Amino acid sequence: MTKNYSILINTTDSFEDCWIPFFTLFKKFWPDYLGTIYLNTETKVFTFQGLNIVSIQNNKLTPEIRTTWSECLIRALNSIDDDVVLYMQEDYFLKDTVKNDLVEKYVRMMQENLTMHCIHLTDQGVAAEAPATYENLWTVPTQHRDRISCQAALWKKAVLLQYLRSYESGWNFEWWGSKRAAILKHNFYVVDKSWCKKDHFEIIPYIFTGVIGGRWFSEVIPLFEDNNLSIDFSKRGFFQEKKITFKNRLKFKLKRTPTEIRSYIGLIALKMKARQ
Repeated sequence: MTKNYSILINTTDSFEDCWIPFFTLFKKFWPDYLGTIYLNTETKVFTFQGLNIVSIQNNKLTPEIRTTWSECLIRALNSIDDDVVLYMQEDYFLKDTVKNDLVEKYVRMMQENLTMHCIHLTDQGVAAEAPATYENLWTVPTQHRDRISCQAALWKKAVLLQYLRSYESGWNFEWWGSKRAAILKHNFYVVDKSWCKKDHFEIIPYIFTGVIGGRWFSEVIPLFEDNNLSIDFSKRGFFQEKKITFKNRLKFKLKRTPTEIRSYIGLIALKMKARQ
């Protein structure tokens, strides 16, 4: 087993109903993983027979204070000793056997190469620019707006921390983090998309977001049924794409404006620092 590598499952206590199906499928489809799994809870503790799960409880001491998505992730990363972390989320439900040998191959590659900072392990989320010098990997364009993604990826923990801002949401992290990446110029890689394709050959085969907008994505139904997972779907209901009204779009924009301004000012400061 490759050392100095852990899996971080990013979650919140309000997604507790995802944990049993997630880890049931994890245990079935990733039997070769024997390391620690960090579950980024706020106050709750979760265990699952046969798996080494550490519940981080990042908000245990101040449960009355609602922390941001990024602050929770920062606290989680700071509680992990390993240098390389595989980032996933609680609704990335595994649907087939994970290619553990390939995951460990890329972990070793990152450990042996100090200039490898992130490897996106799926063909979803980020763009590919050109073949890298590493087998079955492509570089991610420096200026691309989706340079950073929250899909499954191996990260150097110290590098991931450089992109997080405590006041940002997950959406902010992807959007503004990608802009920061164009300045910081870390080396990001993605699997060769002619080799690793959704529903054809996947290193970590999973449903790309099983919960959308707080509601179940219908793709989970056959997966859960095939694995005898009994879920009360009525508590969340199912996601249905709806046209967003101008009023709601404006309301959403106004709500996030203070954070957007703060992130923009921080980006300017980062640019100035990079020029010094």
